[in-house]
Amino acid sequence: MEYIFGKNTIDSFIDGDSIIEIFILKNFTDEKLLKKIRQKNIKVSVRDRIFFEKIAQNGKHQGIIASIKEYKYASLSEIIENGKKTNYPLIVALDGIEDPHNVGAIIRTCEAFSVSGIIILKHNCCPINATVAKVSTGAIANVKIAQVTNLTNALKELKNNGYWVYAAEATNSQSYTKYDYKSPTVLVVGSEGHGISRLVKQQADFNIAISMTGKVNSLNVSVATAILLSHISLKQNISKE
Repeated sequence: MEYIFGKNTIDSFIDGDSIIEIFILKNFTDEKLLKKIRQKNIKVSVRDRIFFEKIAQNGKHQGIIASIKEYKYASLSEIIENGKKTNYPLIVALDGIEDPHNVGAIIRTCEAFSVSGIIILKHNCCPINATVAKVSTGAIANVKIAQVTNLTNALKELKNNGYWVYAAEATNSQSYTKYDYKSPTVLVVGSEGHGISRLVKQQADFNIAISMTGKVNSLNVSVATAILLSHISLKQNISKE
């Protein structure tokens, strides 16, 4: 069974149908959240601190934990259909990112910039789990995420549907500020250690990079993704006006 914890995370899941049961400490006093839980007729049980410490494993549970159904991934076709709701749909593809904290942070950023969907690999990539849910602050409840076995084939399908692929890649690249992104866009970001795989790179229409002037020559992947999405979203929104 999968668990999530923390007020904001659980609050973001309440309007869906994935929560099975909610557990609270005896002294939990957030009446606003409890009222919302009661309105949704979600089962609530009181548990002791030993239960909370075992499940949260030193995480900040804030006195509330929920058991949830197994995460239901969207299909790639669902994400493509979702993208048709906007002139310039934006999809983020994660190539082999294994750190759940980075995946969760990227999902949170994607939700903030209203991406049409996220694509992750079934293998060699962190799945959607409790840590990802916690770090995303529940954003996984509001973003479509597809899990694919072959990212190269997924990108080919997206290109057949009019998408242009931008790879966050330092080699043979241009500054991310050089493009206007006035088209359906896929942003591909690679793993923390190995970057984007060779076959995936071959599907890229453009390589984009973030110029840095300090002594550090690279950024955490979630930070880099946030910078790129902020700029792409800004350019696309200006283009719509």
